[in-house]
Amino acid sequence: MATYIIRRLLGLIPTLFVITVIVFILMHLMPGNAFLALTQNPHIKDAAEVIKRKEAEAGLNLPLWQQYVNWVVNLLHGNLGTSYQYDEPVARLIGFSLPNTLTLAITAEIIVLLAGIPMGLLQASRVNKAFDVSTSFFAVLLYSIPSFVFALFLIYIFSFTLNWLPSFGTVTPAVPWSGDLGDRISHLILPALALALPSIAFYSRLTRGNTLQVIVQDFVRTARSKGLRDSRVLFRHVLRNAIIPIITQFGFDIGGLFSGAVLIEEIFTWPGMGELTVSANLNRDYPVILATTLIFAVTVLIGNLVADILLAIADPRIRYN
Repeated sequence: MATYIIRRLLGLIPTLFVITVIVFILMHLMPGNAFLALTQNPHIKDAAEVIKRKEAEAGLNLPLWQQYVNWVVNLLHGNLGTSYQYDEPVARLIGFSLPNTLTLAITAEIIVLLAGIPMGLLQASRVNKAFDVSTSFFAVLLYSIPSFVFALFLIYIFSFTLNWLPSFGTVTPAVPWSGDLGDRISHLILPALALALPSIAFYSRLTRGNTLQVIVQDFVRTARSKGLRDSRVLFRHVLRNAIIPIITQFGFDIGGLFSGAVLIEEIFTWPGMGELTVSANLNRDYPVILATTLIFAVTVLIGNLVADILLAIADPRIRYN
């Protein structure tokens, strides 16, 4: 297993190389750059000369291949560059935004696992009964609605109508309890739910289908014939075999929820990677765009690796040579 993990980690290098090359080229094909806004500032004389000087300082006057090589060399030295928009090190901006996105994505994934898998198991244990039919209908309904629509509904119901939960930011400003644990949790609930609801529906359907395939197998009938309780059979014997495809999906979701938080963060004014990425793209902030894209790509690739490792743990028959 250790050899396999090392080999997979080394295999990430060419994949990341291809991703960064594609993003680098596409990024420079976009019209304009971060310094063209200076032409709209009436207080700056000779704006064209100022833009030319700033582009030279940022290395944008160099050939494209040389810009990419310089970026890779700086990256290998731990330097992600300086933001054109904020005039701050990109690493500092990411260091502020990344924890917020991780908190949101991890919370959403926990909600998905705690709600989706048990619901799917209960549906399979009561197949074609009232509970199964009703929850399956709502699961399909939830899965067909985008997360940003849930975000708007949640804000309208719990923030504007009931006034139970805040609708923006990570803390409540100008109050004595600002920033404490309860305040942060109250701000986290709505965006995490909006991000998790479609995945809860998908996980419940996936768990239900896998459970129905396993529950009719011989070893399950043998376990029941020994007098084991249905709950023990379901969670001890059926779930371990039905969970294997779910683990694979979990690996994809690690990156999917992370990148899917972009729009949710914009709606809830959540100061994470999403807000930083959208702002960087609107302002052609090339160093930030490259850094955020690299982080999103690494998250997806690591998610796939985590899924492979969990599969080997869950199923002793899987061996990586």
